[in-house]
Amino acid sequence: MFGNYCKIAFRSLLKNRFTTFVNIGGLAVGLASFIIILLYLNYELSYDRWDASLQRVYRVSQQTESNFTDNPTPAPLAPLLREHQENITAYTRIQPSGSFESLVSAGDKKIYQSDIVGADSGFLEVFPYRLLAGNAATAFKEPSSALLSREVSEKLFGAADPIGKVITLFNKQPFTVTGIFAEPETPTHFKATMILRNPSMPDNNAWSNISFISYVRLREPMAPSKLDELLNRTYFDYHIKSGNQTYAAWLGAGNRPSLFTEAVADIHNFPRLGSSSFKTTIILFLLAGLLLLSGALNSSNLSLVKTLKRSREVGVRKVMGSSRRQILWQFLLEVTIQCSISLVLALLLCVVMLPVFNRTFDLPLSFSRQLQGYTMLWQCGAALVAIVLISGLYPAIVFARREAVHVLKGNFSMGLSSKRFSHSLIVVQFAVSVFFIISVLVMSNQMRFMRHRDIGFNPQQVVQVQAMQPTREGNFEKTRAKLLRIPGVQYVSKTTAVPAGRVDTSSMQFHYQGNTTSLTSVRISTDYFQTLGIAVLKGRGFDDAHPEDQNNTAIINETAARLLGVKDPVGSPISYAECDSVPYRIVGVVKDFQVQGFDSYVRPTFYSISNAHCTYQSGGALMVKVNTANLDKTLAAITQLWGEVEPGFPLHYSFLDDNFQRLFSSYSRIQAIIHVFTLISVFISVMGLLALTIYVTEQRTREIGIRKVLGASISGIVTLLSKDFLVLVVLSVVIATPVAWYLLEQWLRDFAFRTTITWQIFAGGAASALLIAVVTVGWQAFKAASANPAHSLKVD
Repeated sequence: MFGNYCKIAFRSLLKNRFTTFVNIGGLAVGLASFIIILLYLNYELSYDRWDASLQRVYRVSQQTESNFTDNPTPAPLAPLLREHQENITAYTRIQPSGSFESLVSAGDKKIYQSDIVGADSGFLEVFPYRLLAGNAATAFKEPSSALLSREVSEKLFGAADPIGKVITLFNKQPFTVTGIFAEPETPTHFKATMILRNPSMPDNNAWSNISFISYVRLREPMAPSKLDELLNRTYFDYHIKSGNQTYAAWLGAGNRPSLFTEAVADIHNFPRLGSSSFKTTIILFLLAGLLLLSGALNSSNLSLVKTLKRSREVGVRKVMGSSRRQILWQFLLEVTIQCSISLVLALLLCVVMLPVFNRTFDLPLSFSRQLQGYTMLWQCGAALVAIVLISGLYPAIVFARREAVHVLKGNFSMGLSSKRFSHSLIVVQFAVSVFFIISVLVMSNQMRFMRHRDIGFNPQQVVQVQAMQPTREGNFEKTRAKLLRIPGVQYVSKTTAVPAGRVDTSSMQFHYQGNTTSLTSVRISTDYFQTLGIAVLKGRGFDDAHPEDQNNTAIINETAARLLGVKDPVGSPISYAECDSVPYRIVGVVKDFQVQGFDSYVRPTFYSISNAHCTYQSGGALMVKVNTANLDKTLAAITQLWGEVEPGFPLHYSFLDDNFQRLFSSYSRIQAIIHVFTLISVFISVMGLLALTIYVTEQRTREIGIRKVLGASISGIVTLLSKDFLVLVVLSVVIATPVAWYLLEQWLRDFAFRTTITWQIFAGGAASALLIAVVTVGWQAFKAASANPAHSLKVD
């Protein structure tokens, strides 16, 4: 019996080639999109799950008024918590470099390497990295020890054994290689290519040193809220408390706990401070699910049409003794075979498209890795069952319930309930398409807004040069003079907050007119604003003609001026809260300019030049404004000069405009995916609508012939056949519009600077959907209306 059902199923698929192609093709494309995004979702959910013991590891952070998105803590905090909390078995403090590239040398071999992590001796006790070479118990106990990834080891030493050999950071700090660690099997919230034992940790163990990210390992897992309470009480009792004040009295005085913890497995997707990309991942997953649903509904609609074409078969089978259950299972088997073929094709599409997706998003997604844990197997199986039920259950019931006496009398028409169901599916499909079309229009509008919005300065022709601290500090003026002698170099400056680069996000407390205010403190040089073409709105910029600018004057931006609450702060004093005996005088207010992406607000910023007193700030890079007329010669001259300025340090530079373009890359990628989803959704909707239109025109062939004989025009017949479908498309627009508006408004809230959603966007989406429907239905209706009525009236 089963073999007979399979034969009938394949014969039916081959007999209805167009419907089969639309069905299988639409489902395959929708499934492929869904599976790739499902791989992406699984990848995101796998962060920091590479070892079971990580369930007991927590990051300890301190939130103050000066924090934005960093999680720094004082250097002595983690040892203090370990000493007074029995549940804490180990701690570590780290300083990850992130995307910043440091010069690493091994003999004559020099490389620039990112993702270098500085840590204390407890690192391997908290993060159980597996060592491929070296002893985990002793590899990180001695100062200046270094653990390398296999990739970095091969870059520096090739196939040679690196254990015991010395590497040098910035040609200055030596480290001895004591181990090679294996990359974790799942991604981590901080990437490590090198782990260096910080030799200066004992010297910097002061409460004023707030530059470490702290982690603790517990005996038993604990809810973060409960852990927060315990750690804040310990922090109060052993550091904040003065006299006999109790913790309750301290809270009652208006103070609030500042420490908070996060389970390591939750940091990437659900951070308590800062933003997460998981929202975008979920949005993409839901959109891919919508796409798959659209394909399944399209299949359901086409299957329903196919049951009507096979009504006589049902009647004959029932007369021959087949039960409703047998017919139901036969049709479900056909749908299952069809969906299984779609799944196989979808997997083949994924194999082809996954490398493109990985390159676009810079991801290492792999079927083999996820199939090892059987994750994708049961997920693909569940998706198959879902689409079989969605696309086949109702049509199968309709197929099985056809009465033999009716169909054998020639009644093959669609019942009222089936007609309503079919029309509902068309509405849902086009509502999905309209949603995607509106999303594309809104995202394109936002991207256009970000690309053309005034960022407050001109990044073109500005080269960011990575320089060592001596070059940025004591030797800066000499280096600047040498660079300015190169033809094509117009300005040279420095900054501790590089636009579109490594931005110092820490803030400091300032005293101004009796009030304390948090401002971001940035050290720059005299020509910084001229280099970037930033306008001075009030007062003046820094100038070599004013010797006082080197030590006692400051410039603030518009946002800082608004925060201070004065219309014209020029000439007024301001001072760091930690050393208010040395005041600065505000000499100018500059226009706000964007140093990060448009998902970040411009921060209130205090610009000064000297590190002579009060706080010390370093880091950053040099900014060189060049003339592009002879750019190659200018860059070649800078490269040659750099060999004299920093011998042994290859020139490492980038253009600011390229750096800003990279800030848009993640949004551009999402926009590209939505474009693809839109095309797929429209394709599925058009194919479904076309197949249904063909069925309706076939059902009304005799009626069309009679109308033409009685004098009906082609345009009148086209209108008659099209109006019902166009009403459905209009209804889908009405349904999709408010949903799209709400969801896209939520998406735009992530941007500090955003466009507005206008009625023209919705009108454009509606017009696009209607045009697609008119062309699809009108073309088939025109063919039917143009047919010779003599042939139409001969239809059996």
